[in-house]
Amino acid sequence: MEWSPVYEKDIADTLRTMLNWKAPGREQIANFWLKQPTATHKHNATLFNKVIEENQIPELLMAVVVFLIPKNGNTENPKNYRLMTCLPTIYKLVTSIISRHTQKYMDDENLMPKEQKGCCSRSKGCKDQLLISKAILQECKRRKKNLCIARIDYQKAFDRVPHSWIIKSLELIGINNKVISFTKKVMGYWRTCICLHIENKLIETEDIKIQCGIFQGDSLSPLLFCICNPSH
Repeated sequence: MEWSPVYEKDIADTLRTMLNWKAPGREQIANFWLKQPTATHKHNATLFNKVIEENQIPELLMAVVVFLIPKNGNTENPKNYRLMTCLPTIYKLVTSIISRHTQKYMDDENLMPKEQKGCCSRSKGCKDQLLISKAILQECKRRKKNLCIARIDYQKAFDRVPHSWIIKSLELIGINNKVISFTKKVMGYWRTCICLHIENKLIETEDIKIQCGIFQGDSLSPLLFCICNPSH
Protein backbone atom coordinates (compact mmCIF):
# COMPACT_ATOMS: atom_id res chain seq x y z
CA MET A 1 0.00 0.00 0.00
CA GLU A 2 1.35 3.40 -1.00
CA TRP A 3 0.62 6.41 1.17
CA SER A 4 -0.08 9.86 -0.23
CA PRO A 5 -0.08 12.95 2.01
CA VAL A 6 -3.34 14.39 3.32
CA TYR A 7 -4.62 17.31 1.21
CA GLU A 8 -7.35 19.89 1.71
CA LYS A 9 -9.64 17.88 -0.55
CA ASP A 10 -9.25 14.80 1.68
CA ILE A 11 -10.43 16.81 4.65
CA ALA A 12 -13.34 18.43 2.79
CA ASP A 13 -14.51 15.12 1.30
CA THR A 14 -14.33 13.33 4.65
CA LEU A 15 -16.08 16.10 6.57
CA ARG A 16 -18.90 16.04 4.02
CA THR A 17 -19.87 12.56 5.27
CA MET A 18 -19.79 13.49 8.98
CA LEU A 19 -22.85 14.75 10.85
CA ASN A 20 -22.69 18.41 11.86
CA TRP A 21 -23.84 18.12 15.44
CA LYS A 22 -22.85 14.60 16.44
CA ALA A 23 -21.79 14.55 20.10
CA PRO A 24 -18.10 15.58 20.39
CA GLY A 25 -15.55 14.38 22.91
CA ARG A 26 -13.86 16.22 25.72
CA GLU A 27 -12.68 19.00 23.42
CA GLN A 28 -16.35 19.95 22.72
CA ILE A 29 -15.73 20.84 19.05
CA ALA A 30 -18.62 19.75 16.82
CA ASN A 31 -18.03 18.71 13.20
CA PHE A 32 -19.86 21.85 12.07
CA TRP A 33 -16.99 24.01 13.28
CA LEU A 34 -14.48 21.93 11.32
CA LYS A 35 -16.56 22.11 8.13
CA GLN A 36 -17.41 25.80 7.90
CA PRO A 37 -14.05 27.60 8.26
CA THR A 38 -12.64 26.09 5.05
CA ALA A 39 -9.56 28.32 5.32
CA THR A 40 -8.37 26.05 8.15
CA HIS A 41 -8.41 22.90 6.03
CA LYS A 42 -4.97 23.63 4.57
CA HIS A 43 -3.46 24.03 8.04
CA ASN A 44 -5.27 20.94 9.33
CA ALA A 45 -3.85 18.93 6.42
CA THR A 46 -0.33 19.99 7.42
CA LEU A 47 -0.96 18.99 11.05
CA PHE A 48 -2.54 15.67 10.06
CA ASN A 49 0.50 14.78 7.95
CA LYS A 50 2.71 15.36 10.99
CA VAL A 51 0.40 13.19 13.08
CA ILE A 52 0.36 10.31 10.58
CA GLU A 53 3.80 10.47 8.98
CA GLU A 54 5.91 11.72 11.89
CA ASN A 55 3.89 10.20 14.77
CA GLN A 56 3.51 13.60 16.44
CA ILE A 57 0.34 12.49 18.19
CA PRO A 58 -1.07 14.46 21.15
CA GLU A 59 -2.24 11.98 23.77
CA LEU A 60 -5.33 14.12 24.39
CA LEU A 61 -6.65 13.04 20.95
CA MET A 62 -7.44 9.57 22.32
CA ALA A 63 -9.31 10.72 25.45
CA VAL A 64 -12.79 9.19 25.25
CA VAL A 65 -15.87 9.84 27.36
CA VAL A 66 -18.55 7.15 27.71
CA PHE A 67 -21.92 8.28 29.06
CA LEU A 68 -24.28 5.77 30.65
CA ILE A 69 -27.85 6.42 29.44
CA PRO A 70 -30.64 4.61 31.36
CA LYS A 71 -33.02 2.60 29.14
CA ASN A 72 -35.85 2.74 31.70
CA GLY A 73 -36.62 3.74 35.27
CA ASN A 74 -34.75 0.80 36.81
CA THR A 75 -31.41 2.53 37.29
CA GLU A 76 -30.10 0.04 39.86
CA ASN A 77 -29.57 -2.69 37.26
CA PRO A 78 -26.38 -2.13 35.19
CA LYS A 79 -27.98 -3.99 32.27
CA ASN A 80 -30.53 -1.20 31.89
CA TYR A 81 -27.97 1.28 30.58
CA ARG A 82 -26.82 1.87 27.04
CA LEU A 83 -23.46 3.40 26.27
CA MET A 84 -22.87 6.60 24.31
CA THR A 85 -19.20 6.88 23.33
CA CYS A 86 -17.88 10.35 22.52
CA LEU A 87 -14.51 10.68 20.80
CA PRO A 88 -12.73 13.93 19.91
CA THR A 89 -13.92 15.01 16.46
CA ILE A 90 -10.36 15.78 15.31
CA TYR A 91 -9.28 12.21 16.07
CA LYS A 92 -12.28 10.78 14.22
CA LEU A 93 -11.47 13.00 11.23
CA VAL A 94 -7.87 11.74 11.12
CA THR A 95 -8.86 8.08 11.39
CA SER A 96 -11.66 8.56 8.82
CA ILE A 97 -9.09 9.78 6.29
CA ILE A 98 -6.81 6.83 7.08
CA SER A 99 -9.77 4.47 6.79
CA ARG A 100 -10.68 5.84 3.33
CA HIS A 101 -7.09 5.37 2.10
CA THR A 102 -6.90 1.85 3.54
CA GLN A 103 -10.32 0.85 2.21
CA LYS A 104 -9.39 2.01 -1.30
CA TYR A 105 -6.22 -0.09 -1.19
CA MET A 106 -8.17 -3.15 -0.04
CA ASP A 107 -10.82 -2.65 -2.72
CA ASP A 108 -8.18 -2.23 -5.46
CA GLU A 109 -6.35 -5.37 -4.34
CA ASN A 110 -9.58 -7.33 -3.70
CA LEU A 111 -8.48 -8.13 -0.14
CA MET A 112 -11.91 -8.07 1.50
CA PRO A 113 -14.10 -11.17 0.98
CA LYS A 114 -17.38 -10.42 -0.78
CA GLU A 115 -19.16 -12.36 1.96
CA GLN A 116 -18.06 -9.78 4.53
CA LYS A 117 -21.08 -7.51 4.84
CA GLY A 118 -20.79 -6.03 8.32
CA CYS A 119 -18.52 -3.08 9.15
CA CYS A 120 -17.79 -2.41 5.47
CA SER A 121 -18.18 0.94 3.76
CA ARG A 122 -21.13 1.39 1.39
CA SER A 123 -22.63 -1.87 2.63
CA LYS A 124 -26.06 -2.47 4.17
CA GLY A 125 -24.92 -5.62 5.94
CA CYS A 126 -28.02 -6.56 7.92
CA LYS A 127 -30.40 -5.71 5.07
CA ASP A 128 -28.34 -7.69 2.56
CA GLN A 129 -28.24 -10.78 4.76
CA LEU A 130 -31.93 -10.56 5.62
CA LEU A 131 -32.88 -10.27 1.93
CA ILE A 132 -30.67 -13.24 1.06
CA SER A 133 -32.25 -15.31 3.85
CA LYS A 134 -35.73 -14.26 2.72
CA ALA A 135 -35.01 -15.26 -0.89
CA ILE A 136 -33.69 -18.67 0.19
CA LEU A 137 -36.71 -19.21 2.45
CA GLN A 138 -39.16 -18.34 -0.32
CA GLU A 139 -37.36 -20.62 -2.78
CA CYS A 140 -37.47 -23.54 -0.31
CA LYS A 141 -41.18 -22.97 0.30
CA ARG A 142 -41.85 -22.89 -3.44
CA ARG A 143 -39.94 -26.11 -4.02
CA LYS A 144 -41.20 -27.64 -0.73
CA LYS A 145 -37.65 -28.27 0.46
CA ASN A 146 -36.40 -28.66 4.04
CA LEU A 147 -34.30 -25.78 5.37
CA CYS A 148 -32.11 -25.26 8.41
CA ILE A 149 -30.51 -21.90 9.22
CA ALA A 150 -27.83 -21.43 11.90
CA ARG A 151 -26.92 -17.98 13.20
CA ILE A 152 -23.78 -17.52 15.30
CA ASP A 153 -23.36 -14.54 17.61
CA TYR A 154 -19.88 -14.08 19.05
CA GLN A 155 -20.00 -12.66 22.55
CA LYS A 156 -17.91 -9.52 23.07
CA ALA A 157 -16.27 -9.99 19.65
CA PHE A 158 -15.07 -6.37 19.37
CA ASP A 159 -13.55 -6.46 22.85
CA ARG A 160 -11.44 -9.58 22.37
CA VAL A 161 -9.17 -8.70 19.47
CA PRO A 162 -5.56 -8.56 20.79
CA HIS A 163 -3.70 -5.41 19.81
CA SER A 164 -0.73 -7.51 18.71
CA TRP A 165 -2.97 -9.34 16.21
CA ILE A 166 -4.27 -6.04 14.81
CA ILE A 167 -0.72 -4.96 13.98
CA LYS A 168 0.21 -8.39 12.62
CA SER A 169 -2.89 -8.45 10.39
CA LEU A 170 -2.04 -5.03 8.95
CA GLU A 171 1.47 -6.24 8.15
CA LEU A 172 0.21 -9.46 6.52
CA ILE A 173 -1.98 -7.65 3.98
CA GLY A 174 0.66 -5.07 3.10
CA ILE A 175 -0.68 -1.92 4.77
CA ASN A 176 1.71 1.03 4.54
CA ASN A 177 4.26 1.25 7.38
CA LYS A 178 3.17 4.80 8.23
CA VAL A 179 -0.38 3.60 8.87
CA ILE A 180 0.89 0.65 10.92
CA SER A 181 3.18 2.89 12.97
CA PHE A 182 0.33 5.36 13.57
CA THR A 183 -2.06 2.57 14.62
CA LYS A 184 0.49 1.01 16.95
CA LYS A 185 1.23 4.32 18.67
CA VAL A 186 -2.40 5.41 19.15
CA MET A 187 -3.30 2.00 20.59
CA GLY A 188 -0.86 2.73 23.38
CA TYR A 189 -2.86 5.91 24.15
CA TRP A 190 -6.36 4.42 23.93
CA ARG A 191 -8.26 5.13 27.14
CA THR A 192 -11.73 6.00 28.29
CA CYS A 193 -13.66 7.23 31.29
CA ILE A 194 -17.26 6.45 32.23
CA CYS A 195 -19.70 9.20 33.25
CA LEU A 196 -23.09 8.92 34.87
CA HIS A 197 -25.50 11.75 35.68
CA ILE A 198 -27.45 11.21 38.92
CA GLU A 199 -29.90 14.00 39.78
CA ASN A 200 -27.69 17.11 39.83
CA LYS A 201 -24.41 15.23 40.24
CA LEU A 202 -21.95 13.81 37.71
CA ILE A 203 -20.04 10.65 38.62
CA GLU A 204 -16.89 10.15 36.58
CA THR A 205 -14.33 7.34 36.75
CA GLU A 206 -10.60 7.72 36.35
CA ASP A 207 -9.15 7.02 32.91
CA ILE A 208 -9.32 3.33 31.97
CA LYS A 209 -6.60 2.09 29.62
CA ILE A 210 -7.87 -0.09 26.76
CA GLN A 211 -5.46 -3.02 26.53
CA CYS A 212 -7.46 -5.33 24.28
CA GLY A 213 -10.09 -4.94 21.57
CA ILE A 214 -10.80 -2.15 19.12
CA PHE A 215 -11.54 1.47 20.03
CA GLN A 216 -15.29 1.92 20.33
CA GLY A 217 -16.58 4.81 18.23
CA ASP A 218 -13.36 5.17 16.23
CA SER A 219 -13.86 5.62 12.47
CA LEU A 220 -11.02 3.18 11.72
CA SER A 221 -12.05 0.44 14.17
CA PRO A 222 -14.73 -1.32 12.04
CA LEU A 223 -12.20 -1.77 9.22
CA LEU A 224 -9.55 -3.02 11.67
CA PHE A 225 -12.04 -5.56 13.00
CA CYS A 226 -12.77 -6.87 9.48
CA ILE A 227 -9.05 -7.11 8.70
CA CYS A 228 -8.45 -9.09 11.91
CA ASN A 229 -11.34 -11.49 11.27
CA PRO A 230 -9.86 -15.02 11.17
CA SER A 231 -12.16 -15.97 8.26
CA HIS A 232 -9.96 -13.85 5.97
